[in-house]
Amino acid sequence: INSNRYFFMLLPLIYLILVNTITSFVTRYTNIRILKNIIIKKQEYRQVYDNLIQLRGKSSKSVEYYSVESKYDDDDDLFDEDDELVKDMKRNDHEWMFFDVAKISVKGGDGGDGCMAMRREFRLDQGGPSGGNGGHGGSVYLVCDDTINTLAPLRRRVHHKAGDGTNGKGDSRHGRKGDDVYIPVPPGTIVRDDQGVLAGELNRPGQKLIVSRGGRGGRGNEHFKTPRMTAPAFCERGELGHERWLNVELKLVADVGFVGVPNAGKSTLLAASSNAKPKIADYPFTTIVPNLGVCDVDGTANGEGKGLVLADIPGLLEGAHDGVGLGLAFLRHIQRCKVILHVIRGDSNDPIGDFEAINQELSLFNPRLLDKPQVVVVNKIDIPEVRDKLPQLIDDLRASAGHTRVLGISAVTGENVRDLMRRMRRFMDSLPVQSQLTSELFTDEEDRVDFDAQEDSEFEVFTDDNYPHQFRVVGKKLERLVRMTNWDYFESLLRFQRILEAEGVVAELKSRGAVEGDLIMIDEFDFDFIDRKNRWMSELGLENVKPRRRPKAGEY
Repeated sequence: INSNRYFFMLLPLIYLILVNTITSFVTRYTNIRILKNIIIKKQEYRQVYDNLIQLRGKSSKSVEYYSVESKYDDDDDLFDEDDELVKDMKRNDHEWMFFDVAKISVKGGDGGDGCMAMRREFRLDQGGPSGGNGGHGGSVYLVCDDTINTLAPLRRRVHHKAGDGTNGKGDSRHGRKGDDVYIPVPPGTIVRDDQGVLAGELNRPGQKLIVSRGGRGGRGNEHFKTPRMTAPAFCERGELGHERWLNVELKLVADVGFVGVPNAGKSTLLAASSNAKPKIADYPFTTIVPNLGVCDVDGTANGEGKGLVLADIPGLLEGAHDGVGLGLAFLRHIQRCKVILHVIRGDSNDPIGDFEAINQELSLFNPRLLDKPQVVVVNKIDIPEVRDKLPQLIDDLRASAGHTRVLGISAVTGENVRDLMRRMRRFMDSLPVQSQLTSELFTDEEDRVDFDAQEDSEFEVFTDDNYPHQFRVVGKKLERLVRMTNWDYFESLLRFQRILEAEGVVAELKSRGAVEGDLIMIDEFDFDFIDRKNRWMSELGLENVKPRRRPKAGEY
């Protein structure tokens, strides 16, 4: 008896020991698996990073960069943002360093529903309709903001939705309008719809572009009150806000854009002429994202100092217009520059060949780039071999370029750099105003879409021989009418029928052969075709009676 009593006393202790052992084993097994996954993923990322470093060290013209963005994710809880490997990979990834393309979803706010109410008060007979209108939905705007220079905020937040309007209420109380949403974007932003059709561009600070219009608020029964219809007993539903995907692209707006082959000294020239601190090294493809700088120029013709906005475009390769070496990502920024500064590598084996190759890439990407004014500079004249052949090289470049705007500089020592900037300022001041417009990127023939355009009243009727007695009516105005009609009220149905007759839909269906009982489809709703005139005429037995014209005075 005593031994059994001791056994039952020890049983809870044995149970706790067993549970702790099992829990410890499961936890250790889980931690081992997590650690193993972390090691495997870090090995994969390290391999991708090593490949990127190897490619960046090469100077072949056929180099194509890897994008490691798909290899890691901000939402991966296994990796700490403070991890040195992740930081190093982000520093060397052009997608993390510069955001010039984004795809966002915008949705306008839904309109509020109208109210159907009658005024009922003490000692007030036949108060009449008092239903208020619903509030309009908010709209989504893109606003040009010169304090930002990338599309990084749009990459971090993809979905943007405006506020909904509130419903109308009785006693003639209207709903509140939804809040608008303003999305800041940098100057030089181009907006296209999901089909690639141009919607607009934003260049001036404070410029706004509506990209998603809010839905119209439904009207209450008080709105429909007329001398003939003194007590309407119906209202409208609120219109849904417009929703769409947008392709947003940034093309830097700069006065001067530096172009040239890799390792020509463009970043060194930017650092020597401005306070910008781009990455500079003695191997090609050091710059993999565009850099901006501002040069304060003095000694202009009017005696006032004017700044130059400079854009350092990464080095271009042969085949850049086809995407080689991220060429498409870099060439788009040259379109916004007002003047192209072509930097020639003085110690190149074939400087004239490099000059002609870059110009050919510009023309293949966009022929209108050749119309931009261009200035040519020969860099690295601090090298004795380059200085010796500089006069002959300048003559050859002038003959190839077709103008005399050629100068020798040394970005490392600063020789002729300030003189170059002064000449650039005077040259830009002498250009016509039309040549400095950035809106000349697009041709007049290019299709454009207007997100704020009002819906027209045109419609089309479609039939299919395989499905007789079925008709599909397509039209934006009619589809919006169907969605906003409140089918809970009988008078709404009568109003809908009157609108179809007034818009000519009934007449068009009759001309297409629609008869009583045919299926009519509008948007997501199906209706039975009813010819009200013929129906009442047949019931009264007047279908064979021909109407007569009322005689005028004196015609009896």
